[in-house]
Amino acid sequence: MPDPFVGRWELDPSTLDYQAGRPGRRASYTITSVLDGLLFTLDAEDADGNPLKFTYGGALDGADREIAPGTTLTLTRLDERSIESTLKRGGKVADRWTRVLQPDGSMLITQYVLTSDGNELRNTSVYRRVTDR
Repeated sequence: MPDPFVGRWELDPSTLDYQAGRPGRRASYTITSVLDGLLFTLDAEDADGNPLKFTYGGALDGADREIAPGTTLTLTRLDERSIESTLKRGGKVADRWTRVLQPDGSMLITQYVLTSDGNELRNTSVYRRVTDR
């Protein structure tokens, strides 16, 4: 059975709800199956229209994987419909995201932003599936 996250997803800009930072208005996620997990490719623009392109992925096993010196990424499947990504710098959580498949078929992405005083802010967005696989 194929992974329910696999496919191409487009941001619905009307759903943006940010407590921290300024959201971009265009983003596309392509999620593909790879031998040991999932590969995420983001093609987006920041709030000023500058291009953003990121590719990351691997096993969804909760293990820290070094992606740059002193920086790790952890991918965890919380359940069949939820995935969490955690970015750490120097062993401390710098950023965390959850992706949750909704009953209407959309994907809710929540970014948890830690402020310098230890508070947590949330940025949410909804992505709609454009294609399977």
